[in-house]
Amino acid sequence: MGDVVFRFLCTCLLLTLTAPALAADDTVEFPGRIEALNQSEVSNAVAATVTAIHFSPGEYVTPGDLLFTLDKAGFELAVETEVAFLLRAEATLKSAARDFERMQRLQSRGSATGVQVLKAEVAQAMADAVRAETRARVKAAQMDLARTDIRAPISGVISAPSVKVGSYVKVGNGPLATIMQLDPVRLSYEVPYIDRVESLGLTELPFPESLLSSVTLTVKITESWTHPHRTRPSNVDAVVNPVTGTLTIWAELPNPDGQLRPGMRVRVLSDLVPAPD
Repeated sequence: MGDVVFRFLCTCLLLTLTAPALAADDTVEFPGRIEALNQSEVSNAVAATVTAIHFSPGEYVTPGDLLFTLDKAGFELAVETEVAFLLRAEATLKSAARDFERMQRLQSRGSATGVQVLKAEVAQAMADAVRAETRARVKAAQMDLARTDIRAPISGVISAPSVKVGSYVKVGNGPLATIMQLDPVRLSYEVPYIDRVESLGLTELPFPESLLSSVTLTVKITESWTHPHRTRPSNVDAVVNPVTGTLTIWAELPNPDGQLRPGMRVRVLSDLVPAPD
């Protein structure tokens, strides 16, 4: 079955590669659509009230840009509390260490038993463990505090916020906004399958490794408007659509001016002319 799919794919991409009745530079047109290559849902990792929104819908954001601020008061208090616990744990450890050293000296003089020394050593070890645990809680509290500033993970155009200032946001209740990368975008188009193979009589055609790199794609937005950047197909779906009988092919397409937007329907012109450098 895999060999058959590869043979079909070969014809879907080139169509005229070996057919003597068609010229090698003939262009074939397919329906296509524009998709976001990368999309990120901006979410909160802590539950709190939104105190500020730092962007406008449709604004271009870059990684690290501040998008939302959540109420910090409770998280700041948690950090202060854990720091106080850490100070107490460090003081307890210091005292336990001194007691252990004192017991060791007394034992060397014959004034303390081995049991007393062992108890002092255990007390020091437990105090050290408490300090390590408290340090971890301080770090966790500091991380939660830092998460009250929600920043952009990728570059792109951001949607309208799904919350307002004053909204209480729980963890896991959906994204606060969505960022879509617009440069590059993904081009997705459908190529016919069995009909094309039968019409060209190419059922025995092998699958050359260089097939994908041999095809050049041009995006036609309207009858009179063609996207200035061309590209080549990069990936092919493994499954044929059982309803339409087509294979989906994908390509990355430069979009520096943002002309192309996810959801657009376009026409894809496929030919064998090498893309310019």
